[in-house]
Amino acid sequence: MAAELVRLKVDVIIGRVWQQPRLAKDATTTIPIVTVASDPVGAGLVASLARPGGNITGVDLSGKI
Repeated sequence: MAAELVRLKVDVIIGRVWQQPRLAKDATTTIPIVTVASDPVGAGLVASLARPGGNITGVDLSGKI
């Protein structure tokens, strides 16, 4: 499904759990991905909370910030 969204050239991809944004991250580096994750760093979605890098943004629910 993530590859299909990339092919359709959507403006943004929204994923609710870490698996969805992970698949989207693997499919694109240019389309913004918005997620709500319990631990985006631990899930490998972002490099760090201070400097996430890449095209993923969202809300961290881990309580680490």
